[in-house]
Amino acid sequence: MVFSESILSEQCLVQARGLVSSIENGDEDAAVGHLREISRINETKMFQEIGRLTRELHDTLVGFGIETEISDLAVHEIPDARERLSHVIDVTDKAAHKTLTAVEEAIPVCRELEESASKIEHQWKRFISRDLSADEFRELSREIGGHLEISADRYSKIKAYLNDILMAQDFQDITGQIIRRVIGLVQDVEDKLIGLIKISGSLDGEDNKLAKNPAEKVLEGPQVPGKESATALKSQDEVDDLLSSLGF
Repeated sequence: MVFSESILSEQCLVQARGLVSSIENGDEDAAVGHLREISRINETKMFQEIGRLTRELHDTLVGFGIETEISDLAVHEIPDARERLSHVIDVTDKAAHKTLTAVEEAIPVCRELEESASKIEHQWKRFISRDLSADEFRELSREIGGHLEISADRYSKIKAYLNDILMAQDFQDITGQIIRRVIGLVQDVEDKLIGLIKISGSLDGEDNKLAKNPAEKVLEGPQVPGKESATALKSQDEVDDLLSSLGF
């Protein structure tokens, strides 16, 4: 920008000298031409300055918007996400504890049924082989009756334990929703930080840019509903593209 301003100042100085010379020589047409050229140079300089200020204002406003969003995330969303993740940990811990408790209580019941059935099976094989005496057969009959009596109760307990295990798994739906929400929040924070880094980089490099081929363009004013112009800029991206095309 300093280099560009020095060129414009030198051009103005050349035209000013030419203007003085034309006046001294009485060349009215040449004098008017020098005045027009000085006016054009000043307009170009003003255009570049307006463009530079517009670019800085645009980047500042965009950056302010992103910083505000990041601030909102830090104040509201992140604490909320922390609480949600803590809730996920609590729910998961309770479900795991409930599941382990049900399994631990079901194992002895299953072992009892297994031992009873194994004992009856052994005696039953002896009965099939005609190795049981009458007294042993009567004892086997009592064991079978006892096994059948306790089986209904034990199977009901096992069914209840399995149902507890099943119900404990309902945490997966709600925790899945919470985790997906937190993942979305992390992605949002990442996008905002990337945008902030991009803006910071563009502002740092702004002083080193040279204005290139400024185009004469009439900018649209604020748009009134129902009176929108087809050439009006409708988004921050379009504003940014326009400024870039003008060399700012």
